[in-house]
Amino acid sequence: MITLTTILVFLFITFFVNFLIVRFRANKFPDKTKNENLRSTEKIRQTVLISGLAMIFISMLYINFFYQTESEIAAEKEWKEKSDKISAEKLARENDIKRLGLTPTEVEILLQHEIPVNNLADEVKNAYLILKSQKYFVDTEIIRFTGLAKKTKSSEFAKRIEKTKDSLIKNKDKIGKKQIADLDKKTSLEESQMRLKYGENLRDLLLDKGLDIKVTVFGKDNKKIRLTYILFNDVWFRKFETLGYFDMIHENGFNHIELSDGYDYGRWMQYGK
Repeated sequence: MITLTTILVFLFITFFVNFLIVRFRANKFPDKTKNENLRSTEKIRQTVLISGLAMIFISMLYINFFYQTESEIAAEKEWKEKSDKISAEKLARENDIKRLGLTPTEVEILLQHEIPVNNLADEVKNAYLILKSQKYFVDTEIIRFTGLAKKTKSSEFAKRIEKTKDSLIKNKDKIGKKQIADLDKKTSLEESQMRLKYGENLRDLLLDKGLDIKVTVFGKDNKKIRLTYILFNDVWFRKFETLGYFDMIHENGFNHIELSDGYDYGRWMQYGK
């Protein structure tokens, strides 16, 4: 839009100046014909036209390569500030590596923040916040506290950090086993809830097909499922086998699948433990 406006303005100025030149010539030499006046001003009019085109060309170059809107200036300023910040952080990391003897891995892990870190106290608070969250790898935290011990040396935090680091190293295997056990427990609970939800969905699916089959999920970790339908018999059991219904249910985490008529008929399919 700016480029088009600039072109129109310079074209208008060029043609207006040429008009004034012809008009001035006609007023000065009224006895000459229009064509004579045009011929006599042809060179100066060409000069004006060329100058106008040159100004348009220069203006387009300026607008396209040098001119910036307020939003572009603000964006460039923001980019420069970010770039300067990144450069400052990089320089600080390099200084830390040289001055404190930190390894690149320690620096990288120390830059992982759960909260904004503006000083050493914030960095210590951040480290313990991560530790208390239980969402960490013990090997990573050993590296974090090893690096932090170097940074807090001779500070008020030195003894506490050193003690935590030593404790992590000493109890590494114990902490690792507990984390694995906690993860297994969490995964088991999530899978148990998923199987319970599957039972509810299966009940709705069967009802949509016109089958009033009751679905019961039970047992340790909800790994057993019972389908109860008054018409169940060996024919239905065989159909579940041949059509892959048992396998389909098993793929959703069930190792014990029962068919029952609610009275005296009951058979089940067992998959491992």
